[in-house]
Amino acid sequence: MVFESILTFEEVERKPWLMFVWAVVLASIAILISAQIAYRVSIAGQWFNLSGLFSVLFVIIPSAYYLTMFIKREESLEEAWILRPQTSRFWQEHGNYIMIMLFYFAGLTLAFSVWAYALPGDFFEVQSSKISQIHGVSGALTQGEFSSFARILSNNLQVTVFAFLFSLFFGAGAVFIIAWNASILGVYISQLSRHVLEIPWWGLFFLPHGIPEIGGYILAGLAGGILSAAFLRKNSGKVLRLIVLDSVRILLVAVAMIFLGAAIEVYM
Repeated sequence: MVFESILTFEEVERKPWLMFVWAVVLASIAILISAQIAYRVSIAGQWFNLSGLFSVLFVIIPSAYYLTMFIKREESLEEAWILRPQTSRFWQEHGNYIMIMLFYFAGLTLAFSVWAYALPGDFFEVQSSKISQIHGVSGALTQGEFSSFARILSNNLQVTVFAFLFSLFFGAGAVFIIAWNASILGVYISQLSRHVLEIPWWGLFFLPHGIPEIGGYILAGLAGGILSAAFLRKNSGKVLRLIVLDSVRILLVAVAMIFLGAAIEVYM
C-alpha cells in the first residue's frame, strides 16, 4: 500500500486531526530512512551531515502529490462558490483546508522535535546551522523592538512570497516551505527542552505567533495553488478573472496574518 493513499480525502476532511497523525508517521519514516543514508559532504575542509536535509526531502516527496490533490479540490470548490452572491464565505470555503495544513505542520514539528532529541546532535546539522544563523540575526537587533519587528516581518514576507510562487508554479509548492520550517522549529524545540516531556510545553509556547505566521504561509500557498489549478483547468475568462481576484484576496489575508504573527512575536 502506498503511504500517501492510506488516508482518503473524505476521511481527512471529516477529521482534520488525522493529518496530524499522518504527518508524525510520515516524518518518522523519513527520518529513519535518512538515518540509513547518513551522507556527509566536505565544504571548505569542514564536514557537514546532510541527514537532516534528506529527512525534509523524504517528507516532501510523498506529501507533494497528496497536497496537490487537496489544492485541486479547493480550486473546484472555488469554482462552485465563486459565482454565488455571498460576501462572508472565507472560512466556509477554506477553513477545513487551513485546519488540515495546520495539523500537518504540527505533526511534522512534533516528529522532528522528538527525533532531534533522540538522535545524535549532528544529525540535524543543517537545521542547527540555520537556527544559529537566525540567532545571529536576532542578536544583532539592538536598535529596539521596532527594528526587530521590521526584520522579522521582512523575513516572513519573503517566505510568504516564496510560498505563493512555489505553489503557483508547482501546485503544492508551499509544502517545501512548511516542511522546512517545521523541521527547523522542531529541532529548535528539542534544543530548548531539557527532557522529552518538555517538548509539548515548548510547542505551546510558540503557538501565539506560530499559528498566524504558519497560517499566512498556508494561505499564500493556497492562493498560488488555486491560481495554478485554475490556469490548468482552462476556465472561462469570467471565472478565471474572479478566481484571480479571490486569490489576491486570500494573499492579502495571508499578509495580514504575517503582520499579526510578527507583532505578537515582538510585542507580546
